Amino acid sequence: MTPKLNAAVTSLSGERSLKDMKSLEWIFIAVHWLGIPVLVAMGIAYHPVSTVTAVVLTVLIALWSAVAGFLNRRIKTIEGQVILGVASQALVAALAWAMIFQFLRGQTAAYGAFAIVIIEGAVRFGLVASLIMEVVFVAGLTAAMLYRVSEYGAEFSWTGYAFWAIFLFFIALSVGLVTEEARRERRRSASLVRERTLLEERGRIARDLHDTVLKTLHGLALEAHALGKRADSPAAKERARYIEGVCQRSSQQIREMIHELRSESQEAGIASEISRTVADWSNATGIKAEFSSSGDDRSLPLLVSHNLRYVLSEALENIRKHAHASQVKVALELQPGEVRLEIADNGHGMPCSPAELNALVSAGKYGMQGMKERVEQINGQFAIDTSQGTRLSISAPLTPPS
Repeated sequence: MTPKLNAAVTSLSGERSLKDMKSLEWIFIAVHWLGIPVLVAMGIAYHPVSTVTAVVLTVLIALWSAVAGFLNRRIKTIEGQVILGVASQALVAALAWAMIFQFLRGQTAAYGAFAIVIIEGAVRFGLVASLIMEVVFVAGLTAAMLYRVSEYGAEFSWTGYAFWAIFLFFIALSVGLVTEEARRERRRSASLVRERTLLEERGRIARDLHDTVLKTLHGLALEAHALGKRADSPAAKERARYIEGVCQRSSQQIREMIHELRSESQEAGIASEISRTVADWSNATGIKAEFSSSGDDRSLPLLVSHNLRYVLSEALENIRKHAHASQVKVALELQPGEVRLEIADNGHGMPCSPAELNALVSAGKYGMQGMKERVEQINGQFAIDTSQGTRLSISAPLTPPS
């Protein structure tokens, strides 16, 4: 599924889980079934234009409720559930107007029945859907009142037209706004859960690194030191010193990683965090690095901040190992709804085509692929330009999909 289609499905689903969408669909199916005896009672009490037509429409509603129930059991994806919801909403709206037309001879109060369809649209898909259903109502209301004038010789009532149009508009607007607020609250809750999970995972990784890898490296360094003292040949002593140095350097890198995992805070602005990272890297490698930023420095959602910092660290490490660059430029742009990060060097470039990236992965080199996946995890865009050195461009939204 393409990113645009995925965003559309996410928007229509309101970020509900498949289980929640199925439960909601069962509620609507139950409402449709409960509406059948109401329609029968209306037919008996108010005499529709055509009893046969009213019976056929009632049977169609019952049939669709049965079909929707069957599909609701069978569908296994959110995309399929969204399609079922859209189809049900459209069919119910059409059947509702067809039934309303059966009672236009003397019962204009039948217009109010469409409020149920508007509420259903709002609960399913939010404010936009409720307003679309309001447009459908106004179109049907216009047709219905013109039909009453031509068929029954009734006078076109502008006051009645305005009353029903405005009354159902307020229903559409109020219910739509309530459901939109519920959607926003659901997104905020989901975001908090993701960030809490990330913090817990970072803490777990830090503990595991300290309790396993770091202690193992420390032990290996001690063993290598002891081996160097016992070795007889100069070559063996040199090899032992080399192993000891590698273990010590790796231990220091892991300590820095543990510190990074435990110390990242949402209180610090992202620009100051990146500026410090770039400066520390430049001091450690001796490669000239410049950092610039635009927009007000502020903290970002934890997942966005963490992934951007990961991409920056991985890109700087690639430059140190492979680029043979003498200068690096890092630019950060903070906009109200988006963050952009650009990392450019004057080195000799790197593979960037899909085939070349796949070859790197096949060779066990996952750095570039990992950066790309990190950016996609926060619904961002990742681009590489190797026309002059290497330029990585990352952009990510700061507001959840609506």
